[in-house]
Amino acid sequence: MFLKQLQVINFKSFQNVTIELNEGVNILTGVNNAGKTTMLEAISLWHECFANLIQEAKKTTKNYNKGDYVLGNTQNKYFPNTQINSVRSPHIHDIFYQCDKNNYIQLKATFSKQEQKSDFENIFSSIWDSHTSESFSVETPLPPDNEKELTISFNIKESGLNYVIELEGNTSYDYQQFNDFFKRLPNPIGIYYASPLSSLRQHELFFTKPQIENAILARESASVFRNRLHRIYLTHPFQGFLQDLSYILFDNQQQIEISTSSNINNDTHIIFNFKIGPRDVEKEIALLGSGALQIMEILLNLYAEGGYQKDMNLVLLDEPDSHIHRDIQQRLLTTLVKFSKNTQVILSTHNESLIRNAPLDYLFHLESKPVNHYKNLGSQDIGKQHAHFKGIYPTVTNPVISALGHSNGLDFVNAIEADRLVFVEGEDDARVFDLLLKKAVINNPKRYVYWVLGGVNNVFTQLHHYETVFSAIKNEKTLWAKSVLIFDRDYLDDRFCTDIKTRLNRKLPAHIWSSYTFEATLFTDLQKTARLLVEWLNTKNHQASFEDVYEALKSHYEAQGESLADSYSSKFYEDTSHQHKKVRDSLNTIFGKPQIDANDQQINTRIREHVKESLSQDLYHRLMKKEQVEVVIKEVVSNYGEQFDIETNFIELIQRVNKSTWLDEWDFLTQL
Repeated sequence: MFLKQLQVINFKSFQNVTIELNEGVNILTGVNNAGKTTMLEAISLWHECFANLIQEAKKTTKNYNKGDYVLGNTQNKYFPNTQINSVRSPHIHDIFYQCDKNNYIQLKATFSKQEQKSDFENIFSSIWDSHTSESFSVETPLPPDNEKELTISFNIKESGLNYVIELEGNTSYDYQQFNDFFKRLPNPIGIYYASPLSSLRQHELFFTKPQIENAILARESASVFRNRLHRIYLTHPFQGFLQDLSYILFDNQQQIEISTSSNINNDTHIIFNFKIGPRDVEKEIALLGSGALQIMEILLNLYAEGGYQKDMNLVLLDEPDSHIHRDIQQRLLTTLVKFSKNTQVILSTHNESLIRNAPLDYLFHLESKPVNHYKNLGSQDIGKQHAHFKGIYPTVTNPVISALGHSNGLDFVNAIEADRLVFVEGEDDARVFDLLLKKAVINNPKRYVYWVLGGVNNVFTQLHHYETVFSAIKNEKTLWAKSVLIFDRDYLDDRFCTDIKTRLNRKLPAHIWSSYTFEATLFTDLQKTARLLVEWLNTKNHQASFEDVYEALKSHYEAQGESLADSYSSKFYEDTSHQHKKVRDSLNTIFGKPQIDANDQQINTRIREHVKESLSQDLYHRLMKKEQVEVVIKEVVSNYGEQFDIETNFIELIQRVNKSTWLDEWDFLTQL
């Protein structure tokens, strides 16, 4: 179970803000006053509303039975502002948008969980999957049949010195669904809110469990740090706590030991000692460095007592990495992910290192806007650059890091830290390949950076320069060792393509599309492209049939044969031969000796044979430039009153790709 979406209306700086969260780790970034802490407070306040209103029904009504759990009634809805601990607000009106108490607050939370399938359902699903599976891993992004959702919305108003908290639609709310959804009522959700911790109090009294929980809700967890540690000290999870702590702090190169002799029955104060390694002397835990204390604070939230007794746990961390060295942040992130199966973590940060280490699906960039709808960065496409752009293509994290005030040079750092550096011809290739890679491998942890070469001619004239430089730049691997090259075939015949690819693979992995351009790969499978066009037309509110679209596509594609045949002149063959010679000579330069066994006349002959073969076998896509691809698609969609611009609408088309419309030609991308 996890918090899937939260809509916040009229709360502090949020007029109407919605965020769609991940099941596991969620990292909120943004400049100061962007709303990171406000979002954490909104989640905490929603939970406090839930905790204050939940009660057992004393009698049966039309929408719940006696003994069911319900969220308040008309009498139990007034709460003094001093009793609300989850929000810092000196005055009662401070929590309302623009401090206007007439703007009542609405906190609308949607939870999601996966229901366990019956044995029969599992068997049926296995049979169904075996008949519908394909060799490729693209998945259509549809919610699973067993996903259940529940929405709970609270309204908060002001009355004198009280807050009036009510469940929206209380009299008609589906309490049967509510009681079925949660299994551990009345306290199904554990929540732990921690702020940055730089030091501990020198002395700490023993506190009761309610006092500890109230301090956590009031964001004063540092005041009960030793008490929280004591509550897990004598339990089995404490060894796991120490193991995780040693891993994060020292990568298991050293071990930290923590002990206490304090007893709540005999002592008023609680004392913990620590030592690092067998030769160290014991010292009071307050003497630990700020980074180590912050890590312990985070782990205390993850190991919180009783967390396993909840339907779900929410851990809210407000800039937990403030005192943490960048070398241990990756191990911290790894540990957070380990706990994400049962615990949803939502943290705020300004830290560039943590942002860089995190997968895009974990990142949310908040902006200082009162109205917004936030999704993770992984769901966003990389931005469009100008037509003549060359160099490293900016990733979606660049504007995030730049907005936080960090220095430029981000592109090169991205390349060094990436798993793959992909050389492409143009900026449109970078955007399309990035989009397809997200669709090809669901939850792919790899990070890709694209280097735009600026045309196929530059592929061969500049590649040996890149090899020299990138072979000397290393993180875990050299940049060159994790590079791959993708480019269009243009008028290269099959033999030329094979020769080039074979020789380039001695330097770096290379792939050449079977079509003249990547755009023309759409015509390697007309049926799948017809389905893709139907999907695209559906987004334009057209009810297009597959049969009609397929017949139109087939007709206009075949019409290109005659048009193409009329376009080849002696000058065309002369110019194209000249381009091939440049490619041949560039390869000879790269390898230092002749690589392509063809003289000038043979090259001209092979180009003519390639054109003739492509036309005779109806393989027009091997000759079609993107402008000709545009002509065909434009003719098809014009039947529905739509225009198609290859520069703007092609990316829309690729965005609609799913498992049923993935082309075999693109399978190379799944191996990157």
